[in-house]
Amino acid sequence: MRYKTIFIALLLGCCLIQGLGADATAEENPKNRLDLSGKNVTVQVDRSLGLAILGQDADVLWESSKTDVPNIVVRAKDAEPHTFTLASAAHFARSPFEEGKYRGYTVKLSGFESVDVELELVYAIDAATDELLVQVAQTGGQDKVIRVGHFYRFEKPVAQGGAMILPHGSGYLIPAECSQVLPAADLKLPLGGSGGFIGTRWTLPFFGMTREDGHAMCATVDTWWDCYVEAEHQPGDRSLLDFHWEESLGELAYARRFVLRFAKGMDYVAMAKHYREHARGQGLLRTLEDKASQTPIVQKFVNNTNFRCHDWNRSGFTLAHLQKLQERGFGVNLFFPKWIKDNYWPDFLLEELSTPGGWKAVAALADGARQLDVPVECFINLGAPSNPAALETLERLLDHVENKGLKMDSLYFDGYSAYSELAPMPSHPVTRKQKYEIQISCFNAVRRRGIMPSAEIPRFWSVSTCDHFFFSDWARDILTVGEPIPMFQLVFNECYYAGFSGGGYFDYNWPDSRTPRLYELIFASAPFYNWLPNAEENLPVRDWDSDEVTQRLAWLKRWGLYYRAIVSSEMVSHKFLTPKREQCRIEFANGVIAEFNTAKNEFRVEGVEGFSGEWEKPEKLSDYSED
Repeated sequence: MRYKTIFIALLLGCCLIQGLGADATAEENPKNRLDLSGKNVTVQVDRSLGLAILGQDADVLWESSKTDVPNIVVRAKDAEPHTFTLASAAHFARSPFEEGKYRGYTVKLSGFESVDVELELVYAIDAATDELLVQVAQTGGQDKVIRVGHFYRFEKPVAQGGAMILPHGSGYLIPAECSQVLPAADLKLPLGGSGGFIGTRWTLPFFGMTREDGHAMCATVDTWWDCYVEAEHQPGDRSLLDFHWEESLGELAYARRFVLRFAKGMDYVAMAKHYREHARGQGLLRTLEDKASQTPIVQKFVNNTNFRCHDWNRSGFTLAHLQKLQERGFGVNLFFPKWIKDNYWPDFLLEELSTPGGWKAVAALADGARQLDVPVECFINLGAPSNPAALETLERLLDHVENKGLKMDSLYFDGYSAYSELAPMPSHPVTRKQKYEIQISCFNAVRRRGIMPSAEIPRFWSVSTCDHFFFSDWARDILTVGEPIPMFQLVFNECYYAGFSGGGYFDYNWPDSRTPRLYELIFASAPFYNWLPNAEENLPVRDWDSDEVTQRLAWLKRWGLYYRAIVSSEMVSHKFLTPKREQCRIEFANGVIAEFNTAKNEFRVEGVEGFSGEWEKPEKLSDYSED
């Protein structure tokens, strides 16, 4: 019956059903695949919907997995979901596709056994740049596709050399010769394995692979909200990236799309710059300078050093501490206390706070800081990012705080950008995309009041509307394998300001084994001061002239000079200078150059006042405590 249908269609002059025949094989029919010709590569889509990327000599440069092939999970009414490979469709039909710079094919799939679904796939290439657009959408049928798996999975044998590039933290390079398995993310999130959703687990929506011969592949996920990406490194065997598309409130809901770029000589810097232009086109590339024109307090925060008073019960010394820092030449921002005893602050919406002295004391501390010309950053925890009432709650909270006399210059959303996929609300279901939109609306509401929006841990989607992030990386972001690289900074350096906590903030600091002073500079992080003796108890400094305090303040001051020199300039490059990657160099658009040797814990900086341009060691910030 299928052959009869095809024969009739051909007699009618229909060109929609050709190639990719439902029963033919590639050997029997050379046209039983799609060929997309680019400048330097040819992309082939075979009958099983596998991808092969061929070079100019027809050698295979990249190909999708032949075992973990694209599949769908379908829910038919109230029945248990069933999984089908895309290639198991009984009916294939293709037609020309054209969108902007892309040319290729649309492939319609239907006739899956026992379920009623119709899918539409797109394979199209920009021939000038060897960029392949791949898309999947449900376009018909009574049943619901709730997942598309292994669309697509790429495996690279470690024998090909090169590396895998992952948007973990600021970024990681996983060399082919790496002898350790890539560990699961220690984020205490329900992610499992080494995978997770883009926008939470992964800080950027692009991933890469390179080979020793220079060939490279970069995947940029356009519709990223429901994209779950697995990354694995199996020593001596292979590295792999696997893309899955999860449901949106029980259905596929919208077309899922990503773009693969193939090039020779494209390293992680080139990938970051490629995504930077993509982000610019999406309105995500908004600089701090631009934000400061709308919210002037931004510039003051950027020029100062952040000081954190962690525990409200120890806050009595705070104003005196700020004055001591100012006497030593520091401009200071105050990150307000957010703990009382062992708990978070109570809700700002309460008529009276349980902090010592209540609202009166809280407002007095903020007023005292502002009288010292110290901007004040307060903290809130709005709970689940999926709460559709978050914006209304925030507006009421801001009105209430103002009525109670607390004036703030910045508002820090605790956990908001870091854990967006947590805490679903069954009573008010929203999509993952709506969660991000809710968060963005809250950031915008804060800015409309002249307050700088801040949050925890930067993510690409939040940078355009949120100015300050408390951690650029933290201990949970540090992998025990691979090489950390400033990939996030190569994309967004002058668009946000963020810092490590600074020494002594429990287990969140960059560990001594990874030369923390160097990474403060490599990652272009803002100077944050949290170096109180016995930091866990947040006691005041009693001897400001001690060697320990002098060393710490000396480093903090030089760190500030470096940061202010590069904060408004694009990071244009990062390069490893030695085969073992213990030396690297970063450059900024304004001419500042910094080199680092992590094996010797040395650095040199050119183009910044206070740095000689010669190799030197950072201040050693020894542990110390009060007697």
